[in-house]
Amino acid sequence: MRNVASFVLGAALLSTQGGPARAADEPAPPPGWEAPPPLATKPAKAPKAAACCQYDPICCSRQTSIDQARIRRVVRMIEVRIADLPKEEVQEAPKDGPGITGVRPLHIVDGNGRAFPFVDGPVGEIRLMPPGQCGEFKMGKDDWPSPFYAEPEFQGMGSGRVLSRFKDKPADKGRSLLAGPLSYLSFDREGGDGIVVERVEGILQGTPDLRVTRRARVVAVPILPGRVNAYQDKQGDEARIVFVLPEVLLGFEAKETKVAGGFLRVRGETTETFTTYAIPWGPGRSGVGTFVIMSRWLRRWFPPKKQEKLPPSQPGGVAVSQTSVEPEPRVQVFLYEPEPDIFE
Repeated sequence: MRNVASFVLGAALLSTQGGPARAADEPAPPPGWEAPPPLATKPAKAPKAAACCQYDPICCSRQTSIDQARIRRVVRMIEVRIADLPKEEVQEAPKDGPGITGVRPLHIVDGNGRAFPFVDGPVGEIRLMPPGQCGEFKMGKDDWPSPFYAEPEFQGMGSGRVLSRFKDKPADKGRSLLAGPLSYLSFDREGGDGIVVERVEGILQGTPDLRVTRRARVVAVPILPGRVNAYQDKQGDEARIVFVLPEVLLGFEAKETKVAGGFLRVRGETTETFTTYAIPWGPGRSGVGTFVIMSRWLRRWFPPKKQEKLPPSQPGGVAVSQTSVEPEPRVQVFLYEPEPDIFE
């Protein structure tokens, strides 16, 4: 009985002392081991974009790039009087009358390079190209413009349109393929560094002689020979200054500035034969367009009669502005300091 009482008393003492005594060489637990681990928290949400861009991160990125851009220094400014710019002459044929005469015929050849008409019929294909040194044309209102070059060296970038390819010669010698609406824009050199700009609309009727329903023609005068020419035209009741350039890298243009041609640095862009900036003018109106002239592309255009050494890459711009108190608009071409060639 005495032994049982001793055993119970010993067990009670052990329970009050936290168990058996620890060995002297056993390490102590780390501090704070009694506290539970912290609970996992969700990461904070990414901050919103600036409110000025309506929380659009792409807009904010672009605006930041613009704000941080290096200020360009204008190295040359040319101002032209509007009276020195020729006006485009427009002819329109009566709706049911004969077509406009004096327009150059189209170039139509077969696969052997023989010109229309084909005495024994076309061989291989029929290819159509408008007259002029270079330009673009469309067959039908919904057609995509096709570039063309008269010089064989550049025809890899535009050699007209193949109307049909065939093994057997067509019975009508291909005349049925020469049908439907056609329009083109062509450029030629005239009078030193002048450039003839001709816009023609008409209907194909089985021969290279287009029945012309509308023709607009002007000789754009040089401002920067071989690089920038200009003239006046009208779009409805709106008077405009049109600047004519070779293919350039497109930059910024104001809302009222209409751009045609040019090369936009995006995937899938194709080569163009020209660039035009059309800017309306009048009291209280203005417009501007910027670009980069690439010297390597100028050989496809109209090299100036007086050659000069040009930088590989020349940023610049065109502008037209007129305040409410000015009697006529200011027509300006400006060049920034040259930059490295972005394609090298």
